[in-house]
Amino acid sequence: MTSCSSSTAEENELYESVAATAKEVTISTIEQEVVDVVNEYRTSIGLNSLEFSSIAYKYASSHNDYMISEGVISHDNFDLRASNLSLDANADFVSENLGMDFTNAEDILEAWKNSPTHKKVMEGNFEYTAVSVTADQNGVFYFTQLFYN
Repeated sequence: MTSCSSSTAEENELYESVAATAKEVTISTIEQEVVDVVNEYRTSIGLNSLEFSSIAYKYASSHNDYMISEGVISHDNFDLRASNLSLDANADFVSENLGMDFTNAEDILEAWKNSPTHKKVMEGNFEYTAVSVTADQNGVFYFTQLFYN
């Protein structure tokens, strides 16, 4: 005969957090290509590759939906997005790069490399990333890439 003590609310929250990180997400080819080219760029300059985060992906995807509904790219609600990601993934620092109207991973990478702010984010001290690429009704792609550690 065995018995188990009941778990505390904190233990349940920790379990749910860990379980959430294990959930797999299916990403599109272009999303994978963006992750790959950003990681190739990072390793080419001596930085670590970033691990894909399904937790961050849901926030990136949700932000793309928001931007499409507004018809513009923006960092609106970034503080809330970063705060929620920090809670869900136990992240210490969160940043993001956005883009719109690019058609492939290489072009968005070049745009980010040519922007000092975006380049600094790509070269940041991060461990995890997720990118969502979503097309609006006219076929215009919106990009949100989140980075965190």
